[in-house]
Amino acid sequence: MPWGKHGKPPPAQPTDEENPVTVTFTAAHRPAVGYAVSCGCPEATERAPRYGDYQDALVAADRATASPTRAPLPGCDLPKVCPEYPLHAEEVDPDGTVPWVEFSNANAVGVLEALALPFRTGSEDGACDALEDGLPLEADGAGTVIPIAVVDTYGELAADDFRGRVLTALGLAPDDPGRPDVQLGRTLLFGRPAGYLQRRLRELHALADWCAAHGRDVAWY
Repeated sequence: MPWGKHGKPPPAQPTDEENPVTVTFTAAHRPAVGYAVSCGCPEATERAPRYGDYQDALVAADRATASPTRAPLPGCDLPKVCPEYPLHAEEVDPDGTVPWVEFSNANAVGVLEALALPFRTGSEDGACDALEDGLPLEADGAGTVIPIAVVDTYGELAADDFRGRVLTALGLAPDDPGRPDVQLGRTLLFGRPAGYLQRRLRELHALADWCAAHGRDVAWY
């Protein structure tokens, strides 16, 4: 089973944030104002000491990771899990903790279509369409083929322009009926709950509001 964003085991029901093949929406990058040694949990990063130089933070991360009795960092969300994994030197954004909204490639297809943003799937055999329907493909002579969406997309938009796309999508998108899980032998293709598209579009609207308040574009990759 794939591991999560920071190399930690995902929960029993993986969400988009734990899928290693993802499309992420966040604020456009700004130069770091420092570096923090963190396990990756947002509050732990927020509360961690700051370093002015990346190499200094990297040395501190390696030194703390090597400790045989390392305790969870203050503010750690997973205190029983994070101490088992290495710490990282992370950039400190000038605006503090920057929000982000992440989608598995399979779920990103519908969101990008709703936002009228360009993307390529890297597939010419309809695999993404089959995956959106929750169905495997039957290929001649190849038995059952499990479709995997591979989405190639990136870009930036002014926060107000992006927010306009989100509002248009919310107004036009039909109710999302969801998609059931599909069991193929020992492989489980996770579906999505009803109302998924509308819920995630509202998260993107909140991201656009944050970016507008901080004078930043919305970026995705």
